[in-house]
Amino acid sequence: MEFLLLKPVLGQLLLATFLGAFLGLGREHRDELHHQHGFMGLRTMTLLALLGAVSTLFPVFPFLPIAFFVMIGILLAIVHAHGSFKMDRIGITSEITGMLTFWIGVMVGHEMQLIAILLTLFLAFLNTFRDGLRLFAWTLTDSEWHGALKLFLLSGAILPFLPRVPVDPWGALVPFNVWLIVVLISGLGFLGYFLIKYLGTKGGVPLMGFLGALVSSIGVTTALSVQSKKASVTTIFTVGILIATATMQLRVAGEIFVLGQSLPKVFLLVPIIMAVISLILAWYLFRFEQDEPRLFHKHAKEVKLSSPFELAPALKFGLIFILVLLAIAVGKTHFGDTGVYVAAVFSGLIDIDAIVISSLESLRRGDLSVSTTTTAIFIALIVNTFVKVLYVWVLGTRKLAGQVFKYMTVSSLIGVGFYFLLF
Repeated sequence: MEFLLLKPVLGQLLLATFLGAFLGLGREHRDELHHQHGFMGLRTMTLLALLGAVSTLFPVFPFLPIAFFVMIGILLAIVHAHGSFKMDRIGITSEITGMLTFWIGVMVGHEMQLIAILLTLFLAFLNTFRDGLRLFAWTLTDSEWHGALKLFLLSGAILPFLPRVPVDPWGALVPFNVWLIVVLISGLGFLGYFLIKYLGTKGGVPLMGFLGALVSSIGVTTALSVQSKKASVTTIFTVGILIATATMQLRVAGEIFVLGQSLPKVFLLVPIIMAVISLILAWYLFRFEQDEPRLFHKHAKEVKLSSPFELAPALKFGLIFILVLLAIAVGKTHFGDTGVYVAAVFSGLIDIDAIVISSLESLRRGDLSVSTTTTAIFIALIVNTFVKVLYVWVLGTRKLAGQVFKYMTVSSLIGVGFYFLLF
């Protein structure tokens, strides 16, 4: 019986020891690579985390973790003073890491394991990529920093204060959600700028296409279209849009698989086949159709990227978003199944997840038939795929719009063909 009672305690001590050792091992490895001798190594970090966990094992002494922390703080202050005056060591990163490692052990002791693990990963990230973070800070330009401030102003200073309830008669327009879309589009453009700057167009654009489309493939298309006017390249931006489209199509397939238990499983083939076609086209362009061989691999500055922050395209998209939301609300309210299809068209213009999830939920409740649900999702899928041509035409270059039109037509026609073949 006593052993069974000890098992949770032993698990906590082992986890705290592992997390401390993980951090210490990373620091030891880094010091060895740079031929340095730090005082926060494997043994010290392990003991700090273990001490934090041990300090929580005595309920009769609830302030024991604080007492231990004060003592550790005094020791680290002495070490810092010695390093500063005797060894000319600048910075307090090691000392702060040591303090946080102690609290990681305390969190484990108080059964806050998830937070402790996430904090450990964050500290490990900072330690591993220290040089890269310094290089990023040193190479940051004034316009990039000002762009970051503007993006923070959009999100942090405005977004939290907007109403989170509908302000229109149909219950469609929520100011918080609309402004969140504006922030999202600006943020994706911001992300794409830095990916292109540090990875080049060949590496940054495809990665942006995938990561951004986990949230919004239309947002990626908008951001890349704006960038295409600044960089004298076309093919790689088409690759990014195709990857974003494929990611969206696979995301829809995943939503159907998880939520659409009542739908025919064969319907999953439609978005999956479209995604495969989009990825094949992207791979073909990436490998064989480098129509700008001199600029394709160049650094961002050589392809003339300018400001990382663009508000005007995001505001245009926000306006379209508002109009589409109103159209969806009116269509659903007044036109029955036809209204559902109209809503699917308009939803496909901006956010396919809205119509997919709402249609599957309506099917589960019995409000929609299987036929209506599959048709609505299919319409939204085709619209969301092909409408990217329109966004590129409005916000990007004509050359990019022509290339996107060609490949989106192929993907859409194959999707339509398979849908009518299967149904």
